[in-house]
Amino acid sequence: MAKLLILGPTYRRSTSPEPLPAIERYDGLLYRIARKNMDKVKEKGIDIVIVTEDLEVVTLETKLPHKPPAGSKWRTLPPTIMDSERIEKLRNQVLEIVRGKKYDEIFVALNKHYRQLLPDLAPYTKEVMADFEGLGAKAKALKEWLSR
Repeated sequence: MAKLLILGPTYRRSTSPEPLPAIERYDGLLYRIARKNMDKVKEKGIDIVIVTEDLEVVTLETKLPHKPPAGSKWRTLPPTIMDSERIEKLRNQVLEIVRGKKYDEIFVALNKHYRQLLPDLAPYTKEVMADFEGLGAKAKALKEWLSR
């Protein structure tokens, strides 16, 4: 059963000055859960992609430079650029990923600002998990999803 996890940028991040893999640069709760369960991710063949604050879709290994987070609120990190061309590019990148491999489940771990920028993923999978009431509920659901 193929699964896809889509993570978003976090306010909490490593301040290391050299470029780091995206999975190490971002250090929010959901990233900590993903890193802690990386053996399960690899064992189950779960694909993970990350949407950056610049609306780029990157892999876990993509090296990201240190960049202080934009925004004033810790939990509501908005996209830094709301350019229609970038949004369209983001949608096309995500659609290319989900069309390229038939996923049974897609877990969208993005805040509301980023989630609304994604295309409708329902036609490309059996189940999309995306609607959570708060970070705690999302973290709990992610732990359970990775353990199934």
